[in-house]
Amino acid sequence: MPRGGQAWGYAHGQWFEAVKLLLTRPREQAEALAIKLRARDIDVWIEPMLSIIPHTNVKLETHDYQALLVTSSNGADSLAEATTRRDLKLYVVGDVTAATLSHHGFADVWSADGNVDDLAAMVEKDVDPSEGSLLHVGGVYLAGDLVSRLRSSGYKTRHVALYHTVAASTLTQEARCAMANREIDGVLFFSPGTARIFVALVSGALCEKALVDMTAFCLSEAVAKAANRASWGHLVVSDRPAAASLIAAVMAAQ
Repeated sequence: MPRGGQAWGYAHGQWFEAVKLLLTRPREQAEALAIKLRARDIDVWIEPMLSIIPHTNVKLETHDYQALLVTSSNGADSLAEATTRRDLKLYVVGDVTAATLSHHGFADVWSADGNVDDLAAMVEKDVDPSEGSLLHVGGVYLAGDLVSRLRSSGYKTRHVALYHTVAASTLTQEARCAMANREIDGVLFFSPGTARIFVALVSGALCEKALVDMTAFCLSEAVAKAANRASWGHLVVSDRPAAASLIAAVMAAQ
């Protein structure tokens, strides 16, 4: 029978203790991920580390560019809001970003399945700089200097900020209590930034000891490096930088 203080499920004629994971993505993305995890009998706690503030006054002109570059799911969401065009040629950093764009109806999407350096290498291999300029859409603060690298390789490239992010300043009281009561089994991280913010907030709230009983599930090695500033019970890195791969890692760890 289920006991108080933990989430339980019922399947195949017996009760089982459900896994509860803390999701650190911006709220809209976390809620979409939560649906997929709950369908697999995994309970979730949504605790966004970032809030996305769109720049609604930006007029995005896309006709002067042979292709656009997108390096995050937040950039993908913002691009979908900024233009009605869905015929744009898009080069993107990884499969999570590609899936977000596909969800918004973009069809001509090419994924580097890696990091910013992989994206730059793919562009340098596949795109002729003489055929037109490139436009990088994203936030105000960027991981890696994609524009400068491509400019040094002969591409006319510019960046347009479609949003900025605001980091969480504290963990909610509910999250702190859940961690203190050992109700959280693991945390999912999709970016180095959210991992760094979470680790800093946990330290500030004096909750570090709770992490020794938790697993950090990381989308990539870069994310794991940021998360590994804390002492986790376990640290798991996804085989590929894709949401489906990270979910598979969660399921394999049970």
